Amino acid sequence: MKEQNYKKGETVFWEGDPGNCMYLVRWGSVGAYLHYATSKQKQLATLHAGDYFGEMGLLDGAPRSATIVVLERGTILERIGEDEFAEFLQTNPAKVQDILEQLCHKLRLVTKDYLDVCKSLGNAVSEGTTTVDESSNYHLNEDERLSAIHGEVQQSLAQDA
Repeated sequence: MKEQNYKKGETVFWEGDPGNCMYLVRWGSVGAYLHYATSKQKQLATLHAGDYFGEMGLLDGAPRSATIVVLERGTILERIGEDEFAEFLQTNPAKVQDILEQLCHKLRLVTKDYLDVCKSLGNAVSEGTTTVDESSNYHLNEDERLSAIHGEVQQSLAQDA
């Protein structure tokens, strides 16, 4: 495990990179983005001290689902590589519990957001403002549908805050 200082605006990893390590934010903050540095850029989350990220890619070996960018000068991240992960799990039961709790929290948020979107689509169909065919494709490509869903999710989160 290695701590490293990062500059504001520095990219930790890119969407699509191999998921070969995870990070703990020791100080500062990072942002998680889809389509970073493009016209379709969307910020998914801001992570602060005590938050983990990259754990899903490390656990399942899948490519990174988002780009992580440092938001504050002097942000300190602890990197946990796949070769260190087994030892980390054995020697840090409290941190493992924290990682599991954060994963559960992320899963609950995604589930809630998904159900909210399903409810909105169901209401639109039942009110006659859209048809089942229209609700299934919105005449949009996959990125546009994801962007529309993300917008509804962000609105929902802002209203809950």
